[in-house]
Amino acid sequence: MGMEATLRDRVLLLLSIKREGKFISREHVMEKVLRDTGGDTRETEIDEVLEALTTEGLVTELGGGFAVTEEGKRVLNQRLSSGVTGLNLSYLRVLTARNYYPAASEALLPFLRDRATSVVKVFSHPGDPIGRLKPLFVRYARYKPKPVHIVINDEETLLSLVDAHAVDFIPYVHPLSSKEPDWFILDLDAGDVFKEHPRGFELLKIVTVVLVDVLGDYGIYPRVKFSGSRGMQIWSWLDNKKLPEADLFALYRGLAVHLQSRVEERLQDLPPKTLDLFHEIVPEGEPITTSVVAKKKERAHQVLVDWSSMKHMGDVRAPFSIHYKTGLVSCPVEIDKLRVFDLSMAEPEKVIEDIETLVEAFTPVLSDPTELLRDYRRRG
Repeated sequence: MGMEATLRDRVLLLLSIKREGKFISREHVMEKVLRDTGGDTRETEIDEVLEALTTEGLVTELGGGFAVTEEGKRVLNQRLSSGVTGLNLSYLRVLTARNYYPAASEALLPFLRDRATSVVKVFSHPGDPIGRLKPLFVRYARYKPKPVHIVINDEETLLSLVDAHAVDFIPYVHPLSSKEPDWFILDLDAGDVFKEHPRGFELLKIVTVVLVDVLGDYGIYPRVKFSGSRGMQIWSWLDNKKLPEADLFALYRGLAVHLQSRVEERLQDLPPKTLDLFHEIVPEGEPITTSVVAKKKERAHQVLVDWSSMKHMGDVRAPFSIHYKTGLVSCPVEIDKLRVFDLSMAEPEKVIEDIETLVEAFTPVLSDPTELLRDYRRRG
């Protein structure tokens, strides 16, 4: 059972999200802790906590500034694992990122190298620092005299961004050196009613399995990852040399719409008992899936096969990136374990435990799209 945060927790958390070796002034500690406690704390109480933490070796002081020690970090992590509540949400996200990315960088970097990447930095929400956070989407490393893309090619660059409160990494679907996609991504996004249904996520996983099977029938070997929120993504690596069209993005979008129609046919052939589960959400006679990206309210009962990232400068959350809203990892899912996947498997600590297996589960396989293209043209 959780416990309410203490002043000690607040001070240790504030100091733990700062760059290694950085000392924080007393005034800064006062400002942030007083804000997070709603002004219900006296400065003398915070001074007493700083003195106690320093005496215990959890905090060190230098020139009137304060920094957390390794023992202080250990004590804080122990407290957090026991379920402390009421702490600054953005600080918790940043701390999660600081603990997670050094262990996950090798898995993440292949999906960022030589691509423009947007990052999401998180800061305290001015109206509710405990229950909400304020995201800042940063697309460029520099804007003047002209915009310069953020490119993350090594761990040092990645972790420097994490030090600056970046928690989420969203690269282009094509390298900076190319205007052609090298990832074919289908994002399965459940509508609002679908998401709210107790069985919604389980049924979404069934749609995912069906889409994987359909792709397999065409000789395409996809990989699957959790979106980090409530969706699933299917990634494939198509041999573009087998696709003669000049505008590959347009072709990828057309293939996505075609695949949605094939998936819908397969879903309608599911056993009646399974279809009955879908019809708890989807009215009988209406399709379970759609490829119509617009009109969000009209697809609230459906699963969208979303192709919208398939465009020049389209972007997608990278595998192994933390989703800034949920704090969960957008992690690969082993295809043979799709049906048993649950959200706890996307917690950062669990992902780190399984990271070698998950990296292997998301190893790209270049696939020949000839059969898919032939069927697309035949039906088009």
